[in-house]
Order: sequence, then structure tokens, then C-alpha cells
Amino acid sequence: MDPIQVLGRNDVRREGSVKDENMAGQLLVKKTPTGERYVRGMSRSAKRHFINRKDSPVKNHFIGLPMWTRVDAVKAFDTYLWSQHQKDSIGKSSKDWFNARVKELMAGHSIDLVDDLDYVKSNDDSHGFTLKNYIEYLAKGI
Repeated sequence: MDPIQVLGRNDVRREGSVKDENMAGQLLVKKTPTGERYVRGMSRSAKRHFINRKDSPVKNHFIGLPMWTRVDAVKAFDTYLWSQHQKDSIGKSSKDWFNARVKELMAGHSIDLVDDLDYVKSNDDSHGFTLKNYIEYLAKGI
């Protein structure tokens, strides 16, 4: 199971093959197939973070611009985030948000990045995939 998943409002967490290590290289404890028992080191349910709400520091501000499709807005956010990383000029509230997600990931919690779409079908639908990649990138650096 991927510890970070990008979902729409109506999506459910997809179970997949369990890896022995997450993207940060941390050893994971495999959950029991029944899902009824709590396994130490893993959260029972994923922590949900709504990434496109007005109070979210990592909201995609390019969505809703005139003459922009959602795909254009997602690509623009991807370019913007990585260019801000290269310049080391990510805002304090966004940095704090990313650091909190890295700590959750390193503690073994699953994270759901929930976008305002009903269903996320591909990487071009949501900027959550950019956030996921950036969180995993930061976690590898620790």
C-alpha cells in the first residue's frame, strides 16, 4: 500500500501490494489481512488532508484562472513548486505544512491528500501528485 495517496472527495483508499519500505527508506510493519487489529507503528486509518480548501497553505492558486484548463493549472503548480524549491523561497506556512507531512510519513502514518474533485483519475487531474512527490523527496533527504 502506498503510504501517500491522492484522492477525490468520493474516492476511497486503494489497497495495493505492501512494500517493506516506504519512499523514505523506513522499514514498515505489514498490516494483518483482516484489518481488524492495530499494528504498532502504523496508523489505523489514513490522515486526510484537504489540499484545495481556501485555508490550505498548499492550495493550487492556478485553478480557476480564466482560459486555463485544470491540466494547465496542475502543470503550472508543479513548475511553480519546484522552482520555489530551487530558489529556497517556499513560504513559511507551506514549509511547516510539508514538514508536518514528512513527520507523519516518517512516523508510519498513511496520508490521504484529498482534492475538491469527485474522483481523481490521472496525474493531470490534481496537484496532489506534485505534493506527494515533494513530500517523498523531502523524506528521502532526512
